[in-house]
Amino acid sequence: MNNDLLISVTAPVYNEDEIINDYISATLKVLKENFANYELVLIDDGSSDNSVEQIRTIQKDEKHLRLIRLSRNYGREIAMTAGFDNCIGDIVIVMDSDLQDPPELIPLLINKLREEQADICYAARTDRRDESWIKKTTSKLFYKICSSLTGFTIPDDAGDFRAMNRKVINSLIQVREKVRYMKMLYAYVGFKTTSIPFERQARPKGQTKYNYIKLIDAALDAIISNSHQPLRYVSISSILISLFMFILSLKGIFDKFLLKDIESGWASLFFITTLMFSILFIFLAIFAEYISRILTESKDRPLYYITEESHETKIHNSLNIVEDL
Repeated sequence: MNNDLLISVTAPVYNEDEIINDYISATLKVLKENFANYELVLIDDGSSDNSVEQIRTIQKDEKHLRLIRLSRNYGREIAMTAGFDNCIGDIVIVMDSDLQDPPELIPLLINKLREEQADICYAARTDRRDESWIKKTTSKLFYKICSSLTGFTIPDDAGDFRAMNRKVINSLIQVREKVRYMKMLYAYVGFKTTSIPFERQARPKGQTKYNYIKLIDAALDAIISNSHQPLRYVSISSILISLFMFILSLKGIFDKFLLKDIESGWASLFFITTLMFSILFIFLAIFAEYISRILTESKDRPLYYITEESHETKIHNSLNIVEDL
């Protein structure tokens, strides 16, 4: 049993009353068997079911379980940030609370992190049985586009299930952007990274809270919040289109004054006009996305508000890692 580290496991919770008891039981079992000093920090992201009541019931007998309730549903990325802000561990594990991330991997992640003297160790998904072929394909394409636009390398087999040392957590806490995509922020702060393979299982209970609309929204946040390249492409495209239109105008003048037989050309005119308007509205959409994020960031509001926090972590041992918080 490891006595020289304080381990924090943090997980966002949103309407998981069908499985939250199983998750807490499995995770605490792993922590108790492997670590003397630990805490399980659950961030309730505005659940409307019985998730909070079930957590409170377990807390009556489990003092290592902390509950932090956000005032409303802020989204998974903000809930994860709240976990980082409030956990106190030397090594922090972030994972989902639906048991698709196996708690049994926690000691393996930590051992790999320490053996390779790395700062981050993520669980690399070798099998994603619950995901369709379309989702897997679009996911790989998305990560390639992200890497190309931002310059950050994001492995397509990496999820959020990972172990990070306190240096990484403190770095992430300093980043207070309102529009967040955590995998991009992991790449942004840098640090030495390693991984272990695992097979991601289907959810044993409950339904996923993600759909394609939310995934598209997350993809836009990841790219627009971390890259100016779309604006650069718009600028270059505008110059090329302007040059093309200038050449067409010269051709029109040439046809008008130097050629005798001129066809009406209505089809060509209609095509060019509709094409230009289509491109124009695409550009306007890109500008609108950037402007909306500028507006969000300029408000400088807190990322979240906490409506309740129950149980503080109290650790007493010979090393005095944490005496009383």
